Amino acid sequence: MPFDGIVLNAVLHELKKTLVGGRIDKIYQPDKNEIVLFVRHCREENKLLISAHPQNCRLHITEKHKENPISPPMFCMLLRKNLIGGRIREIKQRDLERLVEIEVENTDEFGRIVLRTLLVEIMGKHSNIILIDAGDGTVIDSIKRIPPEINRVRQVLPGVKYVFPPFSNRVSLLSVDNNQIMSIILDLLNRSDKTLQVYRWITENFMGVSGAASKEILFRSGIDANKPVPELTEEEKRRIAETLVKLSIDIRNLHYSPKIYVDRSNRQPCDFWVFPLHHLTSFYEVSGCGVNETVDRFYSQKEDFEALINIKKTLTLHVSKHLKKLNQSLVFQREKLAEAQDAEKFRIFGEVLSAYLYKLTPGMKEISLPNFYDENKSVVIPLDEKLSPAQNAQKYFSKYKKLRATREKVEAQMEETVREVEYLETVLYNIEAAETLEDVTEIQSELFNEGYIKEHEKKTKGEDYRSHPMKYKSSAGFVILVGKNNRQNDMLTRRAKPDDIWVHVKDAPGSHVIIQTGGRRIDDDTILEACTLAAYYSKARNGGNVPVDYTLKKYVRKPPGAKPGFVIYDHHKTVYVTPHDDLIEKLTKI
Repeated sequence: MPFDGIVLNAVLHELKKTLVGGRIDKIYQPDKNEIVLFVRHCREENKLLISAHPQNCRLHITEKHKENPISPPMFCMLLRKNLIGGRIREIKQRDLERLVEIEVENTDEFGRIVLRTLLVEIMGKHSNIILIDAGDGTVIDSIKRIPPEINRVRQVLPGVKYVFPPFSNRVSLLSVDNNQIMSIILDLLNRSDKTLQVYRWITENFMGVSGAASKEILFRSGIDANKPVPELTEEEKRRIAETLVKLSIDIRNLHYSPKIYVDRSNRQPCDFWVFPLHHLTSFYEVSGCGVNETVDRFYSQKEDFEALINIKKTLTLHVSKHLKKLNQSLVFQREKLAEAQDAEKFRIFGEVLSAYLYKLTPGMKEISLPNFYDENKSVVIPLDEKLSPAQNAQKYFSKYKKLRATREKVEAQMEETVREVEYLETVLYNIEAAETLEDVTEIQSELFNEGYIKEHEKKTKGEDYRSHPMKYKSSAGFVILVGKNNRQNDMLTRRAKPDDIWVHVKDAPGSHVIIQTGGRRIDDDTILEACTLAAYYSKARNGGNVPVDYTLKKYVRKPPGAKPGFVIYDHHKTVYVTPHDDLIEKLTKI
């Protein structure tokens, strides 16, 4: 849902009560598109976020903390010079257009009263934040300068007279009374000669209505949003008009009921509006409190989700590169190991030659001798004609020792490589399964600590996150803990009591699961539920008859120097489960 004119109207209604009369104490510019004003009013400080971001342009009170650059940008310095210490006299919107004027009264260096207007144009990729001298209407500066090369008609540059963006002749649902609006809407519908889809007709004719809002209006009217306007019946036109009248009344009477809509599959916040969006039937609904709080929560969650996706992509790329190198190393090591398998043959050659040295004469290229290791069957042994018989035997013993040493070294290397591959496959699963920034930044720190990423790649903009394991309560009342990454897996296993039960999917990456027994006997249902959780939170989630091991925690050990999340265990039992979403949902999450 774009930040439409109806949302802006609702936001400003709250801002006027919160900010008008307030004093601007601080100004920051977290990035090139955003500024934050700290406004103190009635002993309370509020942060007003103003964004000219092409996709996330908006204006609202925010609770989210953002990192600020060490050196403030020039536009930020300019705003500080002109606005800090000033009081907000008025905040106004032009009808339902997405244009806001924030009037600020301040004093200059000579103590004279000056008026400044901070104009916020919320227009997608054309969004801008402009500081204007309210006395003569000239632009002092803007967060985005618009020179003649970009727009010949309307420049936004210091010293240029500010010109409002062109507004179309759309109808404002606030500018007509209830008696007029029905006839206006019906007249517009009857005069329309364009073959437009009806949802587009609404956005083109009514101010402040976005495409998603238009589709909601038509859903409430029981009309297909893609139906061409000329094909509408009189009854359908009347229903559209009635819905718009109802919407107009709700806006005027401030009957706002803000909602956020989240994708069930990946928990992505996808939409919001200040009224319920009944046409979004496939999403789950989260009710907000105030309008500003809902808008702030939506964009904060949206930014967190986008950051989560970006970090996951980056980490996946890093881990995949390391895995590719390790798998290439494994291929090379297997080749070297195959070569070293001839070691025993060379030992036998050396011993047979040593036993029959008297049969060898200098200058021989090969000799056939009985192999006393294989029922005295004849074996042909190649010889170096330049070497003596004893030197030929010694040559084979040297080859044997060298290949044996190579085999032992390569086997140790392969064992280490396989362990590292298993570890990184576990990390790759954890990245894929991460659902929050807290989860993924812990994985990021783990990879940094293990030397897989550099320090500058570890740094994440924002807060220092620390997540917590998931907690479930079994049907019998036992607490079941589920780790979400290797750090949590290590922590859970380390802190568990000796008589707690440790659960893990067999031979696959997954979460460590702990049943806290409290010294009590565990029932079979709780064991089954914990094993189902272990299978569900593993790479085998979509499988059937997934093997899951469980044992007492006292039989679980972490070898010295082992990678995070790696343990060995014994005295275990194995059960087979098929994880399903509905089985997990039946468990109580605490």
